[in-house]
Amino acid sequence: MANTSDTVNKVKALYGINMISAWIGFGGSLIVNTFDLVPEGKIDPHLFGPHSPGMAGALTRVIDLFGYFTIWSNALVAFTITALFLNPNRTEQRFKLLRNTSLLMILMTGILYHLLIAPTAHPESWNVYTNAFQHYLTPIITVLVWLLIGPRNWFNFRMTISVFAIPTAYLLYTFIRGAIISRYPYGFFDVIEYGYVSVGTTLIMIYIAGYVLALIFLGLDKALSRKGN
Repeated sequence: MANTSDTVNKVKALYGINMISAWIGFGGSLIVNTFDLVPEGKIDPHLFGPHSPGMAGALTRVIDLFGYFTIWSNALVAFTITALFLNPNRTEQRFKLLRNTSLLMILMTGILYHLLIAPTAHPESWNVYTNAFQHYLTPIITVLVWLLIGPRNWFNFRMTISVFAIPTAYLLYTFIRGAIISRYPYGFFDVIEYGYVSVGTTLIMIYIAGYVLALIFLGLDKALSRKGN
C-alpha cells in the first residue's frame, strides 16, 4: 500500500471507526455493570449472578463481566485497534499475534452469539445498545476494516494455531472458576446441567469451526497480499 497522505488518512480513519465501535461496546458494558444501570432480571441458577443492587454489587458484577468471552474479544479488539490507530506501522511479532487473535475472537463472538445466544436473549435498556456494538457492529466493522486495509502478511500456518492461546486460557479460567462457584457465563458451558461430555463435544465443534475460520483468514491474507503487490 503506497505511503501517501491520502492513504495514511484513509487507514487512520478506518482504524478510528473500528476503535470507536470497540470502545463503545466494551466501555459501555463496563459502565452499565459498574453503576448497575440495567436491573437484573431472572437469573438462571447456574449462570452468573445474582448481584447486590447498586454500588454494593459493583465489584462482583465487574468480575462476572470479565468472565464473558464477548468482553475478552471486544477488549482485545479495542486495545489492538487503538495501538494500530496510534501507530499503523507496528510489526512486532507479539502484536501480530494479538491482532490476529482479536480478529478470530471477535468473529467467533458474532457467530456464536447469533447461533447460540441471540434466539433466547432479550437485552433491555442500555444493554440493547452495548449488545448491538459487541455482537454485531464491532465484529462486522473489525473484519471489514481488516479486509480493506489489513495489515497484510500477518497470518501463517503457525499463526492459525497460536491464535487459540488466549481463547484456551479463557476456557481454562472459565471452567476452573465455574468448578469453584458453580456458575458459568453461558448455558452451553453449563456442565452442571449438561455434563462434561456434552459441553466438551460442543467445545470441540467450536474449536473446529474456529480453526476453519483461522484458515480462511490465512487464505484471504495471502490472496489480498498478492492482489496488493
